[in-house]
Amino acid sequence: MKIATLGPEGTFSHEAAMKYGRNASIIFTDTIRDVFEAVSKNKADCGIAPIENSIAGTVGQTLDCLVEFGLKIKAEEILPISHNLVGFGNINGIKRLYSHPQAYEQCELFIKKYLPKAETIQTSSNGKSAEIISKSKNKNEASIIPKIAVGIYGLKVLKKDVQDNRFNVTRFFVIAKNDSKKTGYDRTSIALYPQVDRPGLLYEMLGEFAKRKINLTKIESRPSKGKLGDYIFYIDFEGHKSEKHIGEALNQLEKSAFVTVLGSYRRKY
Repeated sequence: MKIATLGPEGTFSHEAAMKYGRNASIIFTDTIRDVFEAVSKNKADCGIAPIENSIAGTVGQTLDCLVEFGLKIKAEEILPISHNLVGFGNINGIKRLYSHPQAYEQCELFIKKYLPKAETIQTSSNGKSAEIISKSKNKNEASIIPKIAVGIYGLKVLKKDVQDNRFNVTRFFVIAKNDSKKTGYDRTSIALYPQVDRPGLLYEMLGEFAKRKINLTKIESRPSKGKLGDYIFYIDFEGHKSEKHIGEALNQLEKSAFVTVLGSYRRKY
């Protein structure tokens, strides 16, 4: 099995890919969009992409690509997040900090407390942060990276577990051409694009789930990339698309919105 994921080596996506496919061949890409393209063009059997972090929130590009590429969510993975400050000097001498934007957001309190005067330079991935420090070996530079990257790049840990919240976890989607069969412990994700705009429309649509006792686990909106104020709603709920009551709810929703089933898959929580 070939799995495409965000690279280079040493990212949390890399760790999630190893967790999902222990003996899989991993293809590293530069962006989340590249992950979707690899699966779409049959260069990989599936892809691993982050969808949300318990602290930093949703990864918008993953949501956008799910609609754009028409691929399915085959599974989800939940990964505990441990950030580590690494470098070749000591924490008091750090003048430049390389960090992925989400890593910075998840460690902001630590950075402001221990590295208040350090210049923060954004990187494209946690793996890239590790790669930069590994090559420079500058004692005045440091980065915040996952534990998996420490060994890969041969770096010294200056302080471990620097994330601001110890309950920090990231949820990943496994993307493929097809989703999964019913297991009895499933989740379904959909994109909902209302055809009209009128008072109470969202309330009515959500009511289709309530009256059938379908438990919603997430709802959020994203710009449709059309006119201002035009949104697509992303909804996660318990159950599989093949179940009768869920099929009935989706049929009702289609009377007032464009409904895209992004996938049904075994849930991890």
